[in-house]
Amino acid sequence: MNPLKLSQKNLDDNLKEKELLIEKLKELLVVEGSINDKYNEFKKLQNSWFKIGIVPRSQNLIIWNNFQHHIKNFYDYLHLNRKFKEIDLEHNLKEKEKIIISAKRLVNSNDQYKAFRDFERLKKRWKFELGPVKKEHKETLEKEIKNLEDILNNKRKEFELNKDTILNANFNTKENLIKEIEKLYQTESKSIKEWQEKIKTFDSIKKNIELTGPIPRKLKKSFWNNYKKIVREFYATKNIFFKKIKKLYSENLKKQDSLINEIIEISSKNDLEKERQNVISIQKKWKLIKPVPYKANEKNWKNFKNSCDIYFQKISQKKNLKTKENKESEIIQEKLIKDVENFSGELVDLENIFEKYLSNININSGKEKIFFDKIKTQFIKLGLNEEESQNKLSEMKSKFMSNDQKQSEVFKLNLKLDKLKKDLTQQENNLLFFNDKSKENKLLKTVHLKIKKQQLEIEKLITEKKDLLK
Repeated sequence: MNPLKLSQKNLDDNLKEKELLIEKLKELLVVEGSINDKYNEFKKLQNSWFKIGIVPRSQNLIIWNNFQHHIKNFYDYLHLNRKFKEIDLEHNLKEKEKIIISAKRLVNSNDQYKAFRDFERLKKRWKFELGPVKKEHKETLEKEIKNLEDILNNKRKEFELNKDTILNANFNTKENLIKEIEKLYQTESKSIKEWQEKIKTFDSIKKNIELTGPIPRKLKKSFWNNYKKIVREFYATKNIFFKKIKKLYSENLKKQDSLINEIIEISSKNDLEKERQNVISIQKKWKLIKPVPYKANEKNWKNFKNSCDIYFQKISQKKNLKTKENKESEIIQEKLIKDVENFSGELVDLENIFEKYLSNININSGKEKIFFDKIKTQFIKLGLNEEESQNKLSEMKSKFMSNDQKQSEVFKLNLKLDKLKKDLTQQENNLLFFNDKSKENKLLKTVHLKIKKQQLEIEKLITEKKDLLK
């Protein structure tokens, strides 16, 4: 098919569509229905007109005038219903005010080509797509749009006169802005905050490049190729950084999970107090884990804090329980001490009291020495001498003490031995200050007596320790 004939056919089809649309406009005046429905249909027909393509040139003015005639007829028809007339006038006023605001923006545009094209579109909408406004607004609006059109035309004329200078200035401005983008990605940034600032600056520079007017046609291709390359470099550098951060995030989240699990594991142990320093150390490690994504960090911190709280709550509960047990134990110990004081039975009965006492020692109450001394006193009453009483006491300790109690007792004995040995060494060193002439010196005799006493005490403690560990 001949393209010219096809084009003519399209023009004729468009003409038929517009004639049909005019017939529908005519029918609106006579068809039954509410004013509201008719008004909505009128707006649809009005919008449809501008979507239909061009018509044969010989018919263009005729069909347009015909369309405008029936538009006016419909507005006259609407005038009979003031409410809808007011609605339409108000709608047209708002839309024309929007056009004026858009036109004012174009006045400040650096791209005169684009500003002119956009203003032509606004003018077409003003003239052909929007209806009338109230008389009190008409003159003001018409003057304002005419004034803006004059300003844009003058700016366009001025632009054409200085076109080469302006285009070259725009090119230099855009080149300088590109260099700013280069500096952005070439300068190393180690934190997310720094990169966020970079991205803001980058977006601002990009916007400035887009708002800067046109450049010489011969430089367009090379400029845009360079611009795209620089933008790709920026995004590539940004992506490398955030991939590293993502990996670091993942590693740090694993570290946080590991510390949470450590606290949970510690909380399940029996001797919680021993782990206190370990928990404090873990809390310090937590503070050093950075960076972490905000939401994940908030969630993990709640879990970590909750796990730590559970640990310290368990310690507190154990302390409270221990305090209660200790009080109960002290009451029993005091009763058993009185039982020993008032004892009048056989040795075997004394052993039973001894065993019962040891089973109720939960703390180092300081009453153990009192109890053991009173036991020794009863041994002596039963006919044993000092040495036999001490041996019997050691024997009973070895027999009835638990392993933990024995270890505690050995620890105390070792402390006493260490102190006695230091004191003995000091006394032996003191002998060096005396000469042969000092043999009858009272102070020298006192030192010798102290040394002998300490040696005997050391031997006694060593024996007691051996008996305890049998």
